[in-house]
Amino acid sequence: MRKNVMFLALVLTLFSLEGCLDSPNIVEEEENLDVMSKMDIPFDFNFETAKDIVVSFSGTKQTNSNLVKYTVYLYDEDYTDSEVTYTDEAGEEVTATLQIANALNNKIATVITDESSFEKNITIPAYCNSLYIVKNDMGIFSSSIVEVNGTTAKFAKHTTKSTGETVDIFYGTNGSGDLFTINETTNELTVISSLPDNTGSYTCAIDPVSRKLYTIGNNYPNYSLYCYDIDAGTWETKGYVRSGGPRLGYNRNDGLLYFSTSKYVYALNPSNAEKLATYVIRGLESTSGGDLTFDKDGVMYISSTTGLYRCDFNEGNTIDATWISSESLPNYPNSLTFDSNDELWWATAIGNEGLNFIMDKVTGGWEARSTYSTLIHDLATLPYDEDSIEDLDTDGDGIIDFYDEFPEDADKATTTYTPSVYGWGTYAFEDLWPAKGDYDFNDLVLNYRYTNVENADGKIVETIANFVIKNIGGSFVNGFGIQLNMDESLIKEVTGYNLTENIVNVNSKGLEMEQSFPVIIAFDNAWANKNESDLEIVITYNEPIDVLGNINPFIFINKDRGRELHCSNMAPTDLMDQSRFGTYDDNSDVEKGVYYKGSYNLPWGIDIIHDFAYPKEKSEVVLGYPYFKNWAESGGSEYDDWYKEKSGYRDYNYLETN
Repeated sequence: MRKNVMFLALVLTLFSLEGCLDSPNIVEEEENLDVMSKMDIPFDFNFETAKDIVVSFSGTKQTNSNLVKYTVYLYDEDYTDSEVTYTDEAGEEVTATLQIANALNNKIATVITDESSFEKNITIPAYCNSLYIVKNDMGIFSSSIVEVNGTTAKFAKHTTKSTGETVDIFYGTNGSGDLFTINETTNELTVISSLPDNTGSYTCAIDPVSRKLYTIGNNYPNYSLYCYDIDAGTWETKGYVRSGGPRLGYNRNDGLLYFSTSKYVYALNPSNAEKLATYVIRGLESTSGGDLTFDKDGVMYISSTTGLYRCDFNEGNTIDATWISSESLPNYPNSLTFDSNDELWWATAIGNEGLNFIMDKVTGGWEARSTYSTLIHDLATLPYDEDSIEDLDTDGDGIIDFYDEFPEDADKATTTYTPSVYGWGTYAFEDLWPAKGDYDFNDLVLNYRYTNVENADGKIVETIANFVIKNIGGSFVNGFGIQLNMDESLIKEVTGYNLTENIVNVNSKGLEMEQSFPVIIAFDNAWANKNESDLEIVITYNEPIDVLGNINPFIFINKDRGRELHCSNMAPTDLMDQSRFGTYDDNSDVEKGVYYKGSYNLPWGIDIIHDFAYPKEKSEVVLGYPYFKNWAESGGSEYDDWYKEKSGYRDYNYLETN
């Protein structure tokens, strides 16, 4: 009888619990809350990892052109080190520690304007204290590292311009320390200077507009970046590369030096030798020797002891090299340069002589041109008309092709990215809301990147939203969408979403029906999209718009459209079942405009403006990211870069690494 009473009590208890849970899918999980539940988090903290800032530009244009192009990058002084071994031009094996940088992959905005003073609104990581801004005034490049003060940054830059030559002149360097010129018309080689510090060099590159020659000395361990003023005939030390190598070229399209050794290519700031980006070359049969250069379209060509390669830049800091040279070369090209006619010249050293050749950059065919009694270890070209930036405007939008990112589309000219051109942000959700979760933030993890495409007037004509599902940590069938803070009438069409479950109703524009603000449902079943490499949603507008406005990401849980989950203190859409607020662990207060705050002020969703190595199942985020606690308890003032891959910032015992 006692057993029957106990069984009846158990049944009644279970029945009572089932009645409390209006959804059988809500289950309290109490494991691994030892740290999170003891955190003291300010109530007004909303776990935001990004901030909106205004960048102010000012500066007098130095040319007669109407337009100037500005490119804005996120800037971070953090580097990682990599040790490589390579063979230099003298045949000696050298081991060096190289710094890996990433600034150029963090491009976030481009502005083309005829205004001397203007402002640009952008979104950046909260930790970001500096921007790298490049000004392109018809091929005259200048750059600055600009400090971010709170929500503002200011860029002001002035440049000067010199006069030009009348014919193409090659400049060259060698390991003996000679700087010389070559006139291929008269076959004259003239030594004009010795390199500073009694050093030699295997590298040479020219900025033809500013008329500056750059070379990296062989002075171990500094490997100084020297700058030679062609008009004044003076030398200046710009900085220290701190690694040697044979390849150096100047890219007229972005105003940067590109230095290469072994399988690496580095983008260098010419003003101080700072490494702005690091790339790994794939496809070089040999990584020793050679040179690099750029053609008039900005395509990079590189050579090594196995010949000439065309290079294509890809995502993930990689460069694919395609071999194009002939097998019958008399020696490998240790020097590459393009002349004003976009013909590729290369030189090599045989014995004590320097030999010049012309090569077809498509077929690899070549012919000999001249021989000199001085060694040639690198060449660069000072063109006969360094001012000749072609003013072609193919699409007729008022932006010349030299500036235009879409030279054949009159409706498009520039782009703005969040978080950056190659970077990914991450949305990470707990799907047990309104019940308490395990705070591993891995139930649905999505990478995102937003690209606003602007016209010649700087107004947005198209928004591209890219999403990649990184992880589904549970069994629920969850959907994902975004709400935009704008009038629906501004939107013409939305394409690219994938709805499979007959849960969501959309109108002819592709927007969800019965909503006060535009709502775009990317998918209604994460499992059906998990193996997709990239879900790309395109939003077009009836008329160009000034700003996109706030993006409010959310999921709806287990095919229940009314069970929406947003990030901390983000408002729900009109289709939310608001009776769920204030139940279980949710402390939302609709009347006060407080949403999705749980016990201890913890969220169920976070927006990280960075790629996120999500925690393992049942591992609190604070275990994998020790400084998450400092960040949250300080209200975001401490360790606002808690999610980055820095020493001591991650404990991979609690993080997935796939």
